Amino acid sequence: MKVTINRLDPTKVQIDITASGEDLAPFINKERDVISRRISIPGFRKGHVPAKLVDAKVGYGYILDRALDGIVKNFYQKALQEHKDEIRPIDAPKFTIKQIPQNPGEDLSFEAELFVRPDVKLPKLDGIKLTIEPPQSEEDGVADALDKLRHNYSTLVETSALIKTGNYVDMDLKIFDGEKEIESKREPSYKVGSSEIPGLDKALRGMRKGEEATFTFTPKSGENKGKELRAEVKVKDVKREELPKLDDEFAKEASEFDTLDELKSAIANQLQARRDAEEAEEAKDAFINYLEGADIPLPEEMLKGLIEEQEAKGGKDITKDQKAKIASELRDAMKEQIVLDQLADDLGTEITEGDITHFLGVTAQQFNVPLPQFINMVIRNGQLEEAMNTARHQKAMVEGMKKVEFDDPEGNAVDLSSYLGSDEEEKAEEQATGEARAMAAASLAATTANEAAKDASSSKAPSSKAKKSSEKSK
Repeated sequence: MKVTINRLDPTKVQIDITASGEDLAPFINKERDVISRRISIPGFRKGHVPAKLVDAKVGYGYILDRALDGIVKNFYQKALQEHKDEIRPIDAPKFTIKQIPQNPGEDLSFEAELFVRPDVKLPKLDGIKLTIEPPQSEEDGVADALDKLRHNYSTLVETSALIKTGNYVDMDLKIFDGEKEIESKREPSYKVGSSEIPGLDKALRGMRKGEEATFTFTPKSGENKGKELRAEVKVKDVKREELPKLDDEFAKEASEFDTLDELKSAIANQLQARRDAEEAEEAKDAFINYLEGADIPLPEEMLKGLIEEQEAKGGKDITKDQKAKIASELRDAMKEQIVLDQLADDLGTEITEGDITHFLGVTAQQFNVPLPQFINMVIRNGQLEEAMNTARHQKAMVEGMKKVEFDDPEGNAVDLSSYLGSDEEEKAEEQATGEARAMAAASLAATTANEAAKDASSSKAPSSKAKKSSEKSK
């Protein structure tokens, strides 16, 4: 096989591939054997027909036509493997057949045109300081969370007192446009203070059960926008919210904890974890923005196609602003992928079976899907390589961020150990043979083996037609 690479621009290459008759022979012979088991020639058992007779019966071109799709993809993959350091595809290739052999022993020539990841020189990491704005601490966070929890376990009690914000009202509401009634409805449990109708809450406050009130309002949207409408409200019942006492009994009822102190501690830990996660996101964004300061050529032709594809999904009603947002998000996403790919290469980041199974385990947990089932879905959908790339990107980002110092606006160092991990945790993780990770690895291996066995048992000879015109690889 002869391979010539022509770089059309920083993000696009053309690979010219020539396979000799000797290179093609194993594929042709395999396809010829398949055909020989299907045709009948007097004097020969099926599957034992000589090659020359098979060629004479169906034609060499027919055999090649049936095998061509697999041949092209096979030699394309070999070319990528031989030149993996200079060709890093980011999209499927477009194949064009240049020369088709007419007889055994002749060469096959074709070209593959594809978009590739450009070479990017990232800025240095060692000694760099990045400033981030840490999330505000929630001094009243625990109290606010407990208050919301109490409201979830509250009871409603009838009251004869004047209506105030927070009460629940059973009422009849009618709306008029002039003398014409345009709406009439019963609100059995309306919380005062939550109205979208201007003037309703003001009218209700100070009323009692059995009383009626009339007020006017002007809708800010909808079919009656700008019109002055009249509303009539009649209060049928009023209830106040009664909150449970904040004590150990409440903690037992509302949570898995036995004491209020334990519940408070758990809430505080959750709030801190959320704050740590927000802080880590701030740091990741700052890190990516710093790396994206490099000169990063993008495959504009490919981007244009992706943008048009997304716009088409939006239908005819898609706005100019929505189109701009789609284009911006796609450009940002592609730029980030290129940067993280380059970072992983620069750092020599390699992922282990433990890394990929850990990543799949975390992702499965997020989707609330059992890990074996999730792994099977990933493999079935052909997403295993994508998952491996994502896991490698995440690992490279952590490795890169450890080389950078993050400070707050006052110059104080920001502790990101909850996301980046400490040296002690790294050593412990390297030495650990965690049961969950081992189970995940075993599950991944078993599922992969099962899928491979299924593919092998169900594999059939290629049947796609050869095309001299260019076509997309499936």
